[in-house]
Amino acid sequence: MSNKIKQEIYRIEIPKELSERSEIGIRKAKKEMQNSKKRYHITSIGIVACLLLSMGTFAYFKHDLSYPKETKNNNIAPIVANGGGVDIPSIQLPKDGSKADMIGLIVYNGKIYTQTSTELDGENAKAILGQKLGTTKATIDEWSKQQAYDEEFASTIGIEDVFSVEGYDKDFRIMVYGERDGKPHAGFYENLNGLTINSGVDVFGKLKMVGNVSGAEYRTFSDWDNNVDNYHPIANMKILNDFVKELDKTKPLPRGENSDPISNSRNNDEFRELTIQLNDGTKVKLILLKDGYIYYGYMGAYFKMKDDIFLSMWGQLQ
Repeated sequence: MSNKIKQEIYRIEIPKELSERSEIGIRKAKKEMQNSKKRYHITSIGIVACLLLSMGTFAYFKHDLSYPKETKNNNIAPIVANGGGVDIPSIQLPKDGSKADMIGLIVYNGKIYTQTSTELDGENAKAILGQKLGTTKATIDEWSKQQAYDEEFASTIGIEDVFSVEGYDKDFRIMVYGERDGKPHAGFYENLNGLTINSGVDVFGKLKMVGNVSGAEYRTFSDWDNNVDNYHPIANMKILNDFVKELDKTKPLPRGENSDPISNSRNNDEFRELTIQLNDGTKVKLILLKDGYIYYGYMGAYFKMKDDIFLSMWGQLQ
């Protein structure tokens, strides 16, 4: 496992939804830790974690949807595979970790699982909580040596219990779950690197959406960009379900510095965030662009859908 894991971390795009307050806390913590690395220990992780997501994620991050420039002229950029699919390389560790933006991640079974674009609340998590797999170790920070990534359940998220998820493949998705102040909290982590995507089913099929949709809502770019919870419901369930089925047939395309349409689509005319609610309580968040492009999570590929089906869905997002 050693050689494999050493090649499985790089600069990953971070969720836009993280609050400005969290950013301020992280910047302050990062500055303090840089001035006193010798005094940095597990309680520091706990202090920073409480400023972040409810599931206690510890991460340095940036608000940027563009493809990471670090991939330029190296071997970690996604490439078109034989047969027309897209190869998503394993995540790479930057040579200079002190300059890395880190996202919540867990090492499990020789793979890197990272924060996801699918959400659920603690109460719904109870119903799909699977077998306990282990407990994360607060062993990875921006100064970690590569050996830190070789250890099972090494993480950037502090100490959390890790479980499989009922109804989902644990090679794809795992869950952290626990209680704080008597209230349950949970979060998904997914492995979407080190694989070949031949069609949308290789990603969207793993989300178990077909026949499992209970509703959906959307918001515009400006609301998403400013973290405003101004959501609008999707009225036509037939169009929504047709769209969900067609996701499995979408064509994957590699993201690159000069081939990433989201870079020029950050406006209310061309950009929508679509949240699809499933019967098991999970919420799948997708980014849709007017020209038929679809993004999920923080991976090195996006997807193109057939024009007629996509345009019907886009008509519901007005």
